Amino acid sequence: MLLSPNSEVVRRPHPLEAAIGDTQVLLDVEQGLYFGLNAVASSIWQRLEEPIRVGDLCHSLMAEYEGEEARIEAEVFAFLAQLEAQNLIDIRA
Repeated sequence: MLLSPNSEVVRRPHPLEAAIGDTQVLLDVEQGLYFGLNAVASSIWQRLEEPIRVGDLCHSLMAEYEGEEARIEAEVFAFLAQLEAQNLIDIRA
């Protein structure tokens, strides 16, 4: 599904997760894959526990992290696209 600032995203319940130091690790037993998330990606993953609009997600990250708005948005969209490709999130238009 095509992501837009108005899209609502939420993480799927199936990946197992654990914190290892500063890294969040996700294990998708269904696919037999694991993913390591850095601090920013972990912060995004935590925000996806409840449905959130992509635009609101970007704004909350801009308030917490320094960076150009366009770059933050581009990186959020790219990360969400990766999560969607791995079937780790649901996107609602």
